[in-house]
Amino acid sequence: MGRRGTRATAVADGVRNKAREQSELDAAVRPLEQCAASLDKEVGAPLVPRYRESYALYRSACSDVAAWGRALDEAAASSDLSEVDAKEQQLEASLDEAQRELSSSFLAVEPLPVKGGDVSSSRIEPRFGRALNKLVYKSANAAQLEVRCWSKEDWPKVKYEYGGYAGNVDFAGFAYDQFRVSIAPEYCASLVDLVYRHERPTSGLPFVKMAASVALLAHEAGHLFESETNEAKTECYAVQRVREMATILGADPAYADRLATTYWKDIYRLNPPSYKTPLCYDGGPLDLNPSRKGWP
Repeated sequence: MGRRGTRATAVADGVRNKAREQSELDAAVRPLEQCAASLDKEVGAPLVPRYRESYALYRSACSDVAAWGRALDEAAASSDLSEVDAKEQQLEASLDEAQRELSSSFLAVEPLPVKGGDVSSSRIEPRFGRALNKLVYKSANAAQLEVRCWSKEDWPKVKYEYGGYAGNVDFAGFAYDQFRVSIAPEYCASLVDLVYRHERPTSGLPFVKMAASVALLAHEAGHLFESETNEAKTECYAVQRVREMATILGADPAYADRLATTYWKDIYRLNPPSYKTPLCYDGGPLDLNPSRKGWP
């Protein structure tokens, strides 16, 4: 709808400025009037029951899409756009309602028990949530931040459902709404080793996984308190917060420093292109502490 709506708006502006023909606008509006039929054809009624309410709301919103398109068409020869604005506000409200319903139906927000420690089942990890609070808000209980550690059985379902919605399935964790973070089971396991078992590997795969897991938690924290959607910027900021995140999780300063240095030197460069940027360096435009010597 967004692309089609943008095109219809541009053509309507052209008609008002005598640069486009009314017939062009009629053609641009026609797909908007066919919103419900297109939704049924291109998406179809969901087979999963928990999606049905949001689908019904999106289909209902199609009537507002069509009404907005007609108002756009009828107002093209006039300077009075009040009806167009009113229909657009109604459309936005309808789409927001459908979006909220869809978001609330995801597995990522289903109720989970609060359990800490060496647990293999899906749960909300209380100590990780408090650590996020300390990093984000500088207080362990400032907000109801949740870190959701998923089981090996549940994670693929949660990941691919959210990935289908977000348009990307190549991730080990994601921040959802303003207070939930979901983490893959293998990363949660490394964090459990650090926090509960007090393990401090210094070489090999366990050490690399430890550094990557702390960085992942710092990365997702960035999405929460900066509302940053650019993954490369978020990752650069996370690189600089690995040391603080590790310390909050219980590592001593020397070990936290080793994790931060290893992540920057050995892991960051292996990130996919969308998760790294040449602007990430000491004294660069993304340096969180440009006056401080040393990196990260």
